[in-house]
Amino acid sequence: MSELHELGREYGAGNLGTVERDLESFILRNRVEILRFRDQLARKNPAVTDEVACKLYILQIRTLNPVAEIRDQLREIEAECWIRGEKAGTQVSRDDVANEWCRRHAPGWRDHRVLAIVYVFERCKERLVPLLRVPASVTPSA
Repeated sequence: MSELHELGREYGAGNLGTVERDLESFILRNRVEILRFRDQLARKNPAVTDEVACKLYILQIRTLNPVAEIRDQLREIEAECWIRGEKAGTQVSRDDVANEWCRRHAPGWRDHRVLAIVYVFERCKERLVPLLRVPASVTPSA
């Protein structure tokens, strides 16, 4: 199964709701910067839309919620520590496992996370793009 098909399955099962909520908060929090970014892009290409600017801004930043993403990575590392400890029948060095996980898996994990963000954005863009025009007095939902 391709990565996009897997994301479609996860989205359909409701497993990407956190990404959707993080996207909403991210756009509301960063709408001024996204619109400024759009204006910069429009100097070179006047046809740049809010949707394109938003997506390119997300791709440039590559994260929506750094704290949550670090927490998710730590969960992955802890799971790897547990698996290796079970296989070895003894406690393993958390630092060694973390270093190896970061070296071997972090780039792919990050790429998959960014792909999931863009996938969810594409599925929800009709609702998300208008958030760029929400008055500044409206705060992101928690």
